[in-house]
Amino acid sequence: MSAADKTDLIITPATWTDQKENLGRTATNLLNLVGWYGSTHDAAMWRKANEFLAVFQAQHVAGFDPQIEEWQPSFALTEAEVLATASVIIIRLENNELLNGSLGSIAEIGLALTSAALRGQIVIVSIEDGLLTSLNEPGAIAQYMMLEMFLENIAEVAALAPYLRIHRGDHLQELAQLACQTAQQQLTTAQQSLDFNDFLVKKAQHKQHYPLRVLLGGSGGPYTPTHADTFMKKKKSLISSYPAQGHVVKVLSEGAIAEAWSIPYGSVDNIGIALAMRALLSIEIEYKQEADLLLLPIMAEAESKAASTEIGFLLLHALTTGQDIRVFLEPFDPVDYIRHQFKDVNIAGCTTEKLMRIALRQAGVAAGILATAGQEEILATFEIFKQLMTDHRPTFKQVKQSLLGQTETFHNADNTRRVRLLVEAHLERLSADERFPDFFSYSTSILPSR
Repeated sequence: MSAADKTDLIITPATWTDQKENLGRTATNLLNLVGWYGSTHDAAMWRKANEFLAVFQAQHVAGFDPQIEEWQPSFALTEAEVLATASVIIIRLENNELLNGSLGSIAEIGLALTSAALRGQIVIVSIEDGLLTSLNEPGAIAQYMMLEMFLENIAEVAALAPYLRIHRGDHLQELAQLACQTAQQQLTTAQQSLDFNDFLVKKAQHKQHYPLRVLLGGSGGPYTPTHADTFMKKKKSLISSYPAQGHVVKVLSEGAIAEAWSIPYGSVDNIGIALAMRALLSIEIEYKQEADLLLLPIMAEAESKAASTEIGFLLLHALTTGQDIRVFLEPFDPVDYIRHQFKDVNIAGCTTEKLMRIALRQAGVAAGILATAGQEEILATFEIFKQLMTDHRPTFKQVKQSLLGQTETFHNADNTRRVRLLVEAHLERLSADERFPDFFSYSTSILPSR
């Protein structure tokens, strides 16, 4: 029996280790595999659709499905490995039932395209019909507009366009056919990677500029005023040495552009928001791409989904210009975030179930969640809530298993946690690849250790 005969046509994070050795390889040593990335929420069932799977089965092309019931942080490393080694990557964006948080997948598109340019892969970006008009959360709209701008820019850059395919609509059979056809092409005529040495030459030229144009982007602000002082201390630490050396420093998030964000955020017209955000984002992106040195801190105290989203796209652009980028991706504490999103309420004297329900409702737990909860659930949730308000914090798992795990606050925290973990895994793999020395600087801490 050949290795191909042993290969499952659907590989998951749980079966990856056993199956990857059975996969064939392209001439550039990529795995003959299509990664099925993108929306992984419960309502996104495109990977399971018969018309999608039938094409892969007929073409006998293996696919990697990361959508499993119990996602674990360790799977982020597996997903990063597949994204770095599969010859073709699909990243599909869907917003079934207005689940705006699913757009965290946009962060992976930029990172996947960066990987593709370095390793000779092909990325297929698939976008469902009417995605923009289905969004109702400003942050999600901003992420989507950022994606469309970057896709337009990539298509116009001759060196980058070969790594991108765009599929629009809900014809899943068409998407599968495009992916399988591209995978077969990779076997016969593999896509060549960018010349990394050319990047290094351009980067060396940038370093000769004086004064350097230094720009601080990244996190826009802390998720709670409690962390404001720490937040500002980190910003000052990042830029403190450059003015003394005569370099020009700009802090993008503290200027008029950042102030202008309050204009679209106050609108009830989603399309108007999108157009306003596109104008503002285009200015921000232009500033970032023109800098000699770009500092991108994603701070622990910031939610920063949009800031995480743009990292991969900015790295991709740097490959064509030689720009020096330094990424700081601090670990995100979802429990601390959750604690600061619920309102402070007086819980003294809440000794009855009724008083506990009132306190939880005042804190921000939706009435619909409380209405269907039994006495034991209320008591258990109130105990977790009390712990949140003290230094003896509950674990993320404990919060998830309580009624607090059904709240929008929890889902926002969980989505940000997943995005950070996935971005971290991809960045670590890129920065550790010995084939791409001095590509970018990467750290998980901003303030120097004492």
